[in-house]
Amino acid sequence: MVINAEKSNDASRYGLVADPRASIDFFIGLLTCLYALILTIIALIIEVSPIWKTDIWIAETTFFLFMYGFGIAFFFCCYTFVIYPEIYNFVIKWLVRVKVLQNSQKWIIQKTNHNGEGAGTLYLRLGALFFGSAGIVLFGLEMFLCIEDSNCRTSSIAKHVVAILFTFIQMHFIFCNSKVIYKLAKLGMMHLISVNLWTWFRFVLVKTEHKVAKKQASHSFPLSPRSSSEEDDNITIRAQLPLHATSVRYKHCLGAIDQFGDAATFLTTCLVEYSLIGAAVMFIQWKSIGCAIAGHYGEEKVKRKCKMRIDCSSSSTGLFAGIIFLIAAFVSMGMYTIFEELRNSRGAQLVFGIVDLCMFCMTLGACLIGLWRMKALQYRMCAHGEVIDEILLIIGLIGEIVYCVIGMDIFLATRRARIDPSLLPAFVFAFRLIQVVVQAAFILITSRLRCSSPYTVKKKPGKQIITFLLVANATLFVFHTYEGMKSSFGISEYGGTTYTNAIHAVAPLLVFYRFHSSACLAEIWKHTYSTKPHERRHGSVTMSDSNLTLETTDNCSSSR
Repeated sequence: MVINAEKSNDASRYGLVADPRASIDFFIGLLTCLYALILTIIALIIEVSPIWKTDIWIAETTFFLFMYGFGIAFFFCCYTFVIYPEIYNFVIKWLVRVKVLQNSQKWIIQKTNHNGEGAGTLYLRLGALFFGSAGIVLFGLEMFLCIEDSNCRTSSIAKHVVAILFTFIQMHFIFCNSKVIYKLAKLGMMHLISVNLWTWFRFVLVKTEHKVAKKQASHSFPLSPRSSSEEDDNITIRAQLPLHATSVRYKHCLGAIDQFGDAATFLTTCLVEYSLIGAAVMFIQWKSIGCAIAGHYGEEKVKRKCKMRIDCSSSSTGLFAGIIFLIAAFVSMGMYTIFEELRNSRGAQLVFGIVDLCMFCMTLGACLIGLWRMKALQYRMCAHGEVIDEILLIIGLIGEIVYCVIGMDIFLATRRARIDPSLLPAFVFAFRLIQVVVQAAFILITSRLRCSSPYTVKKKPGKQIITFLLVANATLFVFHTYEGMKSSFGISEYGGTTYTNAIHAVAPLLVFYRFHSSACLAEIWKHTYSTKPHERRHGSVTMSDSNLTLETTDNCSSSR
C-alpha cells in the first residue's frame, strides 16, 4: 500500500495521468491530425496537377464530391445526434413502445450545451455570415453559367450544388452552433479543416491563374501610349478578350470572373476569407473536444446569451474622426476612378500612394496615442475574446508582412533598374509594415485591459482612439477591397512570376486583416470599458483602488 501511494505521489508530482482514456484521446487526436495533413497535401497536389482537370476529370469530380460530401454528412450527424437529437429520441421512444427496444435510457441522447470554445464573438460570426453568403453567390453564378453552357458536364453542376450546400450548412454552424460541446468528433472536424484549406488554396490558385492569363493576353493587344499600368491593359482588352483566352483549367474552375469582372473577383476574395474563418473555427472546435466544463456555468452562459448592453459614452469624437477618415477614403476612390477613365494611370497610382501613406500614418499615430492613453487601465492575464481571434489576427498579420516585404523588394529592384525614381512606394510599404505590426500588438495588449478603478471608469481613457481605429479599419477593409480589384500601388511586373503568385496568394489576407482588426477592436470597445462586474464564475477577483494593481485567483482556462 505504501509503495502504491508513493507511485501515485510520484505520478502526480511529474504530471503523469493514470487514466488510460487520456492516452487514447491523444492517440486518436494524433491520427486525425495525420489524416488531415495527408488529405490536405493530396488535395493541393490535385489542384496543381494539370491532368486532373482534363484527362482524369472523373477522378477529380469524385474527389470533389468526397471532400464536400463527407463534410455535409458530418454536419448532418452533428445536427441529428448532437445539436437537435429530439427526432432521434422520439424514434427511440417509439421503438420502446412497440417493444423493439427494452430500455430507452441506454439509447437516449442528451442535448448538448453551447458553452464550448468557438467563434464566440458576434462580429466574427457576422463576418462568416457575410463572406459565406458571398461565396454562395459565386457558386450560384458558376452553376448558372454551367447550365447555360451546352458543353458543361452534369458532374460540374453536381459539384456546384454540393459546394453551395456545404458552404451554407457550415455558415449556419459557425453562426449558431460553433460553441457546442462535442465528445467524439475529431475526425470530422479535421476533415472540415482540410476542406476549408483546400477551398482556400483552390480559389487562390484560380485567381492567380486568371491574373497571369490576363497579363499574358494583354501583351498581344496594342494599347494606348498613355497607359502604363497592368490594370489599364486589362481594361483595354476586357471587352475584346474571349472566354477561351484564359487557360483551360481556369475555364473549368471560374468562368464567372470573365463574365462579371470585379464583382466575381470580390466574391472570390470573400470565399477565400470565409474558408480561412471556417478552418480556424474547426481547429478550435477540434482542440476543445473532450474539455469538461461545469454544468452550472453552461446554464448561466445560456441565460446570459441573449443579453447585451452597450455603453456608447466617450465615443463621439472618435466616431466623427472615423467618419472624416471614411469620407476621405471614398473621395480618393472616386478620384482614382476619374483618373482611370481619363487613361491617366500615373495619376491614379499617385492617388493610391498618397492616400495609403496618409491613412497608415494616421492609424499608426492613433495606435501609439492609444497605447499611451490606455496605460492607466488594469492588466489581466486573460483576454476578452477567444483564442480564435488571436489566431486569425496573426494569420492576417503574416499576410500583411509578406506583402510589405515583397513590395519593398520590388521597389529596390525598380530603383536598381532605374525604372521609377519615386521614393513614395518605399515610404508607403515601410509605414504600412510598421502600422500593421504596432496595431496587432495594440490589439493583443488592449484585449487584456480592464476599466477597474474609479478613475478609469469615469474617464474611460483611450475609448475615443478605439472608436476611431474601429471605423478606420472598417474603412480600410473597403478601401483594400477596392484597391485589390485595381492595380495595387507599388506592385509592378518587375517582381517576376514568383512574387506575382505570392502577392495574389496573400491578397485576401490583406483584406481579412482589416476586417478582423475591426472585429477585435469592436470586442475591445464593448468589454474593456464595461462597468459590469468582471469576476469569473469559478474564481474570485480582488481589485484595489490603484491604477496599477489587479489581483485575481481565477483560472484562465475556465474563462474560455
